[in-house]
Amino acid sequence: MLGKRLTFENLERSQEIQAWLNQFSANDVLRAKSLLCRLQFISRDEYANWLLSTLAKYSNFEPTAVYAVRKFRKNAKYLWNRGGKTQYRPAQTQGSEDLVASVISNANRKYHNCFLDHPSLDELRNKKVRHIILVDDSIGSGKRVADFIQLMTNNKTFLSWWSGGYITIHVLSYARTGQSEKFILDRTPGSNHGERKIPLSQKLKFDSDLIYDAYNIHPRWGNASQAILSLCSSNKKISKDWRKGFGDVMGNIIFYHSVPNNIPGLLFSNRQGWKPLFPNRSLPDWTIKLLGEPFAPERIETGFEQLKVSTDMSAFLKLLKAGLRTRASLSRRLDCDERITQALIDQALRLGFISHNLRLLESGYSYLCGQQSKEIEIKPNYNLYIPQSWCAGQATVQPSDHDAS
Repeated sequence: MLGKRLTFENLERSQEIQAWLNQFSANDVLRAKSLLCRLQFISRDEYANWLLSTLAKYSNFEPTAVYAVRKFRKNAKYLWNRGGKTQYRPAQTQGSEDLVASVISNANRKYHNCFLDHPSLDELRNKKVRHIILVDDSIGSGKRVADFIQLMTNNKTFLSWWSGGYITIHVLSYARTGQSEKFILDRTPGSNHGERKIPLSQKLKFDSDLIYDAYNIHPRWGNASQAILSLCSSNKKISKDWRKGFGDVMGNIIFYHSVPNNIPGLLFSNRQGWKPLFPNRSLPDWTIKLLGEPFAPERIETGFEQLKVSTDMSAFLKLLKAGLRTRASLSRRLDCDERITQALIDQALRLGFISHNLRLLESGYSYLCGQQSKEIEIKPNYNLYIPQSWCAGQATVQPSDHDAS
């Protein structure tokens, strides 16, 4: 899987990200940065190319119906209205649905119009459609897909086709959890019983580029996964149901055209008192621009006065001074992802603070001493001071020279 990631340098130079990080305590900033560096961003072109190439596998099934999975109003009971038309689609952009429609149009030009774009019930009947493709971006819990299939099978005509084995549904998604497949199968009419002529698992099939375990977060969140999980779970400004994303999935995939709700709520929740990084579950233009701009190390100028060294550098240099030498040990002590640690190493090397074997150089010691001196607070010594209000008619409370002798 390709996609793009935010780099440490991206985090440092983005005003929007810095404003978001300012909501965290000093001890949690590195954890928050680790979370951001582990996000996977999928561009519109990458998603469209994946979908187009995947649809090619179904071009021999013509005619084939394609629907973009989306959430309907709570009072919706059917996918098609009484006239057999697909339920009302809002006039405003629908992100995934609009992009899927565009890809279907391209696929039809390439594969001789073998795909039907969100067809009506009559079109399914007249074209004798036997294969239906449901397209989603990222499937976490599986609830949205299960609800969509429920709206389809609530129609008696479609249910009869489904029960008779005339229809096969293919669920396509760029990524999905392994747990979502069972959830969807359990909530779809049918059975895998041995006496069934066509088992449910043969009528409902899944096709994804990436399948991951929702409960094993280490592969996608890295060595700092537990620190990131703790950060998300402990933030009381986010509603408990959304702290780890919908269904507690802790997803890390974000699409340019759509921000899934299974990613940590810290990123998209607009609860009062919290400013999300991706408001309204959409990717701001500044994020796309930031991901497209390569970092140029040569922009860094020399001289302590002109450098804007990250606030994490002091903690990093202190650990080197204490004798830590490996990236793994440094990451554990900093409680951050190894990508962050490597970025600090690279930055310290560029600044001339450390050698390639991770030992402090003179400039590193100078910087560290300068930072430590700023932390020292000079406090007056009040040990010999007695408030004058405590004195009874005496001009001074300090011992006289005569008494001292």
